Amino acid sequence: MKKILILGKGRIGKAVSFYLKKNRLPFSVGFFSKESDIPSAHFLVSALPGEIGQTGLELALKHGKNLIDLSDLETEFYLKKKREIENKGILVLPGCGFSPGLLNIIIGYETSRIKGIRSIEAEAGSLSPKKHFFPFLWSFEDLIWEHQNPSWQIIDKKRRKFPPFSHYRKEKIFAIEAESYFSSSGFEELMSNSGADYFSFRVVRPLGFLHFFRFLENQGFLKKENFEKTKEVLESAREDNLTVARIEIKTRGKKIVWLIKSFSKKRERL
Repeated sequence: MKKILILGKGRIGKAVSFYLKKNRLPFSVGFFSKESDIPSAHFLVSALPGEIGQTGLELALKHGKNLIDLSDLETEFYLKKKREIENKGILVLPGCGFSPGLLNIIIGYETSRIKGIRSIEAEAGSLSPKKHFFPFLWSFEDLIWEHQNPSWQIIDKKRRKFPPFSHYRKEKIFAIEAESYFSSSGFEELMSNSGADYFSFRVVRPLGFLHFFRFLENQGFLKKENFEKTKEVLESAREDNLTVARIEIKTRGKKIVWLIKSFSKKRERL
């Protein structure tokens, strides 16, 4: 029996394992623990946090294995490795999560069939029906990283750089109060090829998250010596979760809107 090896045993990795086993594919499914596990694997699924996400591709290249990558890494990382990937003759599918991932597929589909697109706005994130400041976490490290780094957006056909939390706005999504701001997206290739005058990505957070994040920074909770304890405390809080996304595409005579939501009770297995 062929073997799928999952790199990363966090929430995403466990979800991948659950669904692969549930669908009874003709593969055995296991988690990576040491490098000697890799030669017997048919292909790899990387569910590592962005901080160490490049390890997935490095191991795939070293051992000549196909890779499905859910890690949130910059597009440039894969482009720099393009020649090496081709020389190895392996298949690498990057950005296969929710966002980037599912949203890229939808935007790519729409931009391939529609002419004269003027603007694209996408947003995605996690909320809870219960008011709170901190979102459901896929990866604590990635959450902190994305709110400490700049983002690139297309404004008036120009690629512009914005600091974290730029263009703050309050909004309601599925009747839940939220806030959103420009954020890094993993849509860089789509941005370059869409031809749109305006292409932005906003991350959706619970109302009050910006002030809570600044509090964590100002009080030193995100410093290296306190980081793991902060992660432990915040990840221990479970609420009902609504993972949401909205994509709005405008042409001169038409507007297309996609609304996506996935709901999970706090006591559910996943």
